[in-house]
Amino acid sequence: MDRNTLSRWLLIAGIVFLGFWLYPKFFGGPQNPKQPIPDERYVNGPNFSADPAIEKQDVTPIAAGSETCAIKGNRFDAELNSRGAALTHFYLRDAQYQDAGKQLDMVTSNWDAGGYAGVERWRPLRTLFRGEGDDQLAYDRFVWKLEKLGDTGCKFTYTDTDVSIEKTIKAGDRPFELNVETTIKNVAALAKKHTFSIEMFGFRSNAEIKSHFGRTSPFITDISCGHGKDVTRKNKDDFKEGWLKIDGADRWAAVSNYYFATALVPDKGGTPSCQLLAELYESPTSHNTTDDDASAVYHARLAYAQATLAPGAAATYSQIAYMGPKEREILKNAAGGDKGMGELINLGFFSPVAKVLVGFLVILKEHVTGNWGLSIILMTICVRLILFPLTWKSIKTTVAMRRLKPEMDEISKKFSDDMQARNLATMELYKKRGVNPFGGCLPQLVQMPVWFAMYTTLQTAVEMYHEKFLWFKDLSAPDQLIGPFVLPLLGQVPAIGILPFVLGAFMIVQQRIVPQQGMDPMQQKMMMYLLPGVFTVMMLFLPAALGIYMLTNSILGITQQLLVERFAPRDGGKKGEIEVKQVSGGKPALNKGKARV
Repeated sequence: MDRNTLSRWLLIAGIVFLGFWLYPKFFGGPQNPKQPIPDERYVNGPNFSADPAIEKQDVTPIAAGSETCAIKGNRFDAELNSRGAALTHFYLRDAQYQDAGKQLDMVTSNWDAGGYAGVERWRPLRTLFRGEGDDQLAYDRFVWKLEKLGDTGCKFTYTDTDVSIEKTIKAGDRPFELNVETTIKNVAALAKKHTFSIEMFGFRSNAEIKSHFGRTSPFITDISCGHGKDVTRKNKDDFKEGWLKIDGADRWAAVSNYYFATALVPDKGGTPSCQLLAELYESPTSHNTTDDDASAVYHARLAYAQATLAPGAAATYSQIAYMGPKEREILKNAAGGDKGMGELINLGFFSPVAKVLVGFLVILKEHVTGNWGLSIILMTICVRLILFPLTWKSIKTTVAMRRLKPEMDEISKKFSDDMQARNLATMELYKKRGVNPFGGCLPQLVQMPVWFAMYTTLQTAVEMYHEKFLWFKDLSAPDQLIGPFVLPLLGQVPAIGILPFVLGAFMIVQQRIVPQQGMDPMQQKMMMYLLPGVFTVMMLFLPAALGIYMLTNSILGITQQLLVERFAPRDGGKKGEIEVKQVSGGKPALNKGKARV
C-alpha cells in the first residue's frame, strides 16, 4: 500500500465518520412514526383523582391523604402507597449499590420530568381487573384501604356491593423478593366476570441509553418474557406496531438493563400471557422520539385469562416480584430456583462460553483471590494457558516465516519494480519450504469466541458494580483517576484515567516486537499506531474491568513474543536463491531450480 492509497483511505474514513456525526445535528435525525397504541382511558371510582399531565382525559389534582406503607426485606427497603396499592420506591440496601451514600431506587418510573412525578399508572405491582365484557367491577381505579402488617408487609382492601378485593404484599425470604397475592371475591347475587393483570414498569430517557464510543450504555433496557424453554427479548425499537403478546408465560415478564432487573413471576392463578411494550414519548422541544430528551416507558405485564365467579366464589392470583441486581448466585435461586431466572442475564451470541468464564471468575474470587481485580488477572492468565496449543501453531508459523526472511528479502530486492514477479516468487518459496503463511490465522479465529465472550462478561457483570481495585473506584465504570476532559467530536468524557494510555503504550510495544507478516513498511507503521490509538480512545468509555483484562493480555502477549525472539531470532536462517526468467509475452515465470535455506 503506497502513501497516496493510504491517504485516500484515511480521508474516506474521516468523511464517513464526520457524516455519521454531523447528520443528526443538521437534520435532526429520523422521525419515528406514531405507535398505534390505544389511549388508556379509565373509569375512576369516588374520590379517586386522575394522574396529572399524562392523562388523556379530564384531569384534577391528585387527592390528598394517600397512605404509605414501608416494608423492610432481605437486602431492600420498599415503600408502597394506597393510591394504586403499588410500589413508589424499592431501595437496595447494600453499600455496593449506593452512590454518594444514596440508595439505588429500582422504581425508575417516578418520572419528574414534565410534571409526571407520582404517576399512579406507572407504579410497579399495579393491578387492573376490568377487560372487555367484564362486569365484576364498576371502576378501573379506586381508593384502597391500607392495613400495615408490621414492617414486613402491607394489606390493601377494596369493597363495594358486588366485589371484595384483598391484595397483600409481603417481603419474601430470599433477597430482593416480594410475594404478591390478590384475592377477588364475588359478593353479588349473580355471576360476574373479571380479567386480572399485574405490571412492572421502567423509565429511561434516550440520553441515558445512548451508547458511547466503543461501549453500549449499561442503562439500555430490554423487556423479556420467559416461556417454556424460550426467552423472548425486545428493545425500544421493536414496538413500532404497539403491544407484543406472548401466551404461556410460565416463567417471567421483566424489564432489565445490564446490571439490574425487575421481574414478575407467576405463582398461582393459572398461566398468564406476557404483554410487552416500550411506549415512546416525544421530546418536549422538538416532538421527536429520537432526541436525547425524548424517552420511553417500558411495560412488562402478566395478563390472566378472563374468569367468571359464581356468587360467593373467589379467585386468587399470586406472583413473586424480583427487583434487584443480576447477581448470578442470587438469580440461580430466585423465585424458588425453578424458573431459570439466570437467563435474565443476556450474554449475547457467545453466551455458552461467557457463562463458563463468569462461573470460573466467581470461583477464583470466592476461593482463591478474594478480589475481583486479581481474579480478572488470574482468569486472563488461565485462559491464555488453556488456549496455548492454538497459540503454539501460530508461533510455529511465525518461526517458519522468519527462517524464510533472508530469501524473501532477496526476492524483494530482485523484483522491487515487478510486483507480479515478486508475488509469484514468494508463493513458490512458500511451496518449496512447506510453509503456509496463513497457518497462524485459523488458530486466532478459533479463539475469537473466547475473546468476545470475555468482552461481554466483563462489560455486563454486576459483580464489578462499584467494586474497587488499586486506584480504580469502580470496575464497572471507566478509569477516573484524572479530572474531566473534552474529546473533539466525541463530546465530554466525565473523567479519564491513566489506564487507557498505559494500555495504548503496551499495545504499541507489542506491535513493535510482533512481526506483521506480509505488510509493507507503510502498512506496518499504520498498524503500529492506529490500532493502539483506537483502543486508547475506546478505553476512555469502557469499564475498567475490561481494561485490566486487555492490559494483562497485552503483557502476556509481549512476554510470549520476547520468548519467541530468544529462541527464534528474526535474522535466523540461511540465505537462499530464487531465480526468475522471462517467457513469451513478458510474463515472469519461476525457474524451479534450487532454493536453499
